[in-house]
Amino acid sequence: MNRQHRGPRSALFAALCAALMANPPNAPAAPGFDASAQELQWVLRHLIDWLPGDWSSAPQLEFERTVRVPVEGEHDDWYRSFALIKAPQVGDIVFYGQINVGGPNGPLLPGSQVLYKTWIDEKRGAVVINGQGPADAQKFVDLQRHPQLWSSVHMRSADSIRCDFIWRRRGAEIFGVLDGKNAETRKNGPGTCSYLSERTGAEFQADAEWVLGPEEFWLYDINLMGGRIFIGREDRTHTRLYRVRNYLCEVRDATGRRSVAAYDRGYTGELRGKAGESVQWRLLRAEYPANDSRGLTDRLRLTLRTTVADKVLTLASSEADPLAGRIALRAAPQGVKIECELQR
Repeated sequence: MNRQHRGPRSALFAALCAALMANPPNAPAAPGFDASAQELQWVLRHLIDWLPGDWSSAPQLEFERTVRVPVEGEHDDWYRSFALIKAPQVGDIVFYGQINVGGPNGPLLPGSQVLYKTWIDEKRGAVVINGQGPADAQKFVDLQRHPQLWSSVHMRSADSIRCDFIWRRRGAEIFGVLDGKNAETRKNGPGTCSYLSERTGAEFQADAEWVLGPEEFWLYDINLMGGRIFIGREDRTHTRLYRVRNYLCEVRDATGRRSVAAYDRGYTGELRGKAGESVQWRLLRAEYPANDSRGLTDRLRLTLRTTVADKVLTLASSEADPLAGRIALRAAPQGVKIECELQR
């Protein structure tokens, strides 16, 4: 028998084959997690600290409209609110959330009202959330503002929930992914949830990732029926939400002087100029292209604008540090003055 010399390439091939045998191509590629009870408490504590409040995607839309529009088009203009509510009839720890389109007073996004029952599952090594809309949802619009209704709200059908939202720590952030409640609904691997729809007979698949920090909240939710997306974006990119802070603004225009409750993630109001013309003012904190190697810079901007032939023109503007306690703008030609102070 002739024995061929095994050179470096043969040795490398043999090593690669051995590695593939030890780690077959169909092995799960996701990282593993081994959280202690203390780390799970840390996740729950930060979920309670960070999630409640108002969040807006207006800064993401500003970037997409002025710098680069994604191939699939701009993301949704969402104003998303969350509150930690006392509803022991639902669970020990319960959040309520909803989405308004375009701002806090915009139309409610249908189906966006959700109750989130939350607990620690040490065996699973995660904080678990079950989310579902409330029964008689129309009675609980803006539930975060009506604590007198918290004791009467219930999930629509808690026993029918098939997907868990499992939350873990990743560095300084926490993140949640969907995971089926049993092996059958997790048949596509960990972090997936799928089952046959009783209504259509087709396979329903859900995919989601929410990444939460103290100031930013990135999320995507994908629902598919028979392999076709009916909720979510084809590009599977995140909607980027940013924490909202409130400002009180003193506004002067041709109609007089008044106080306006505003916020720093795209609040927009109407003013009247000296000649009776209608102008628009906006308060927006967002990331803008930087003029140096930083790439992006976070700034708070107050602008006075008008629209001519469907084009938005800036008449005056001022800017300040992201968490500035005060920002002001004076536009003498229009007779407009705006002074805004951060509400602590």
